[in-house]
Amino acid sequence: MVFFLVFYAILTYALVFTAQHSVTLAAQDGARKVLQWQPGATSLAMRANAGRDIALDRAGWITSMSSAAVAVAVCGAAGTLSSSAGGACSGQPLSADQIEVTVSYPYGANPLIPNFPFLAQALMPPSSVLTARATVHLGNALDGSN
Repeated sequence: MVFFLVFYAILTYALVFTAQHSVTLAAQDGARKVLQWQPGATSLAMRANAGRDIALDRAGWITSMSSAAVAVAVCGAAGTLSSSAGGACSGQPLSADQIEVTVSYPYGANPLIPNFPFLAQALMPPSSVLTARATVHLGNALDGSN
């Protein structure tokens, strides 16, 4: 029984660590994608949608393994530009040329492996959320002319 508990704790820690790493990578790659200029009159909207899609792709394995979707939001100084699964901005102030990508996953409510009855509250309470935030500065011209 002790071996099983130690094995379960190691496996849980590894999955939480891997999921957090994937959430962070998704936010960073989404922010990098927003930096790529997209032609057209709605360039900022296209950038935001491209960043959201990349972030969802990078964290896709989490959604396929669990019962909950990863929430992604791409935000500018004026608010949300693009989001999925109820993603929300961090609320931190952004400059006019700054974009943030936030990615979150409610791991406590939707663990990747079944909870052990007595350890669930100690290891990852239901309110635990894995979150990552990445920001980029687009420069002075948001239309790609700079």
